[in-house]
Amino acid sequence: KPCNYPVIKHGWLRYSHRGYFPARVNQQFVYYCDQHFVPPTQHYWNYLTCTAEGWSPEEPCLRQCTFNYLENGRTPRREEKYLQGKTVRVDCYDGYSLENNQNKMTCTENGWSPPPRCIRVNSAALSTAKYLYQLLALPKELFIFIVYKC
Repeated sequence: KPCNYPVIKHGWLRYSHRGYFPARVNQQFVYYCDQHFVPPTQHYWNYLTCTAEGWSPEEPCLRQCTFNYLENGRTPRREEKYLQGKTVRVDCYDGYSLENNQNKMTCTENGWSPPPRCIRVNSAALSTAKYLYQLLALPKELFIFIVYKC
């Protein structure tokens, strides 16, 4: 089955003469991605290949998110890059959290979600949550003893 002219979201074909299409199975074309997007190989360019099932890769250009700063949190020692769909755990300073009390950001087509910004959280709720977390982290024997003593 031949492949029609490909539509590359966030990218373009090199030498994209429409006279080359429909393409034959196993025929390859060089493509590039827009700024902040990369091929799955994370190289500057890649091949788009016509297969019996259609174009491969199916999603030629993926968002590449850079993690190099976390407002009100611990910034990575060096810049880290993540592909669309990948999640990273962050470490906000005490009394801060990402939106909706989250501690993970996901690289999406539109960038980081939630954004790399830790915001002040309710300190009373935070203290209670940290106390409960510490309590649950105790050995079971001690926890049972504490419950028994109470």
